[in-house]
Amino acid sequence: MQKDSRYKTATAYAQAWLDAAMDSKDEKNIFAEVEAIQKSLINDKMLWEMMAACPDKCDVQSLAVMEIADAIGLSNVSKNALMLIAANRRLNILKQITEDFVHLYHQRKGVIKVIVDTAVKLSLAQDKKLRKVLQDKLNADIELTYRLKPEILGGLAVRFNSFLIDDTLAYKLKKIEDLITNKQNALEKN
Repeated sequence: MQKDSRYKTATAYAQAWLDAAMDSKDEKNIFAEVEAIQKSLINDKMLWEMMAACPDKCDVQSLAVMEIADAIGLSNVSKNALMLIAANRRLNILKQITEDFVHLYHQRKGVIKVIVDTAVKLSLAQDKKLRKVLQDKLNADIELTYRLKPEILGGLAVRFNSFLIDDTLAYKLKKIEDLITNKQNALEKN
């Protein structure tokens, strides 16, 4: 299967799952279930890969998916979605389906995903202030994810949609280095 059609397929499953969640009026809980499934895909990667690697064993996959769904207490909407994905031999794209579900959910709810890189963990007061500033500036609800990156030395790098606001010390030092290098090159040419 080509890459494009694989992504379109994943998005179609995610959209159907989200539509069923909205119809059930339980989309918030189902969203939490999808996030739990995403964590399971990371924590139990080998299990999911083994199940996805047996496309000719549809009955075995469906049974395994049902046991996992029961074990983590999934709603009927999520169980049915997973059963359909297994029955159609699409467990190999479950990670992409769950990512698309989260993206579509945020889009539908008007939530903007913001990723903040920082050298050290922010205090509660700093976190609260940053959340308020971002919500006010973006005029939307946000889902904020922090990534600790000591190599940035200080400051913040804020990513949302296709934007990057880089106010890190590492970035500023690089700009100074580039300026000095350009000046030296210009002097050497003269």
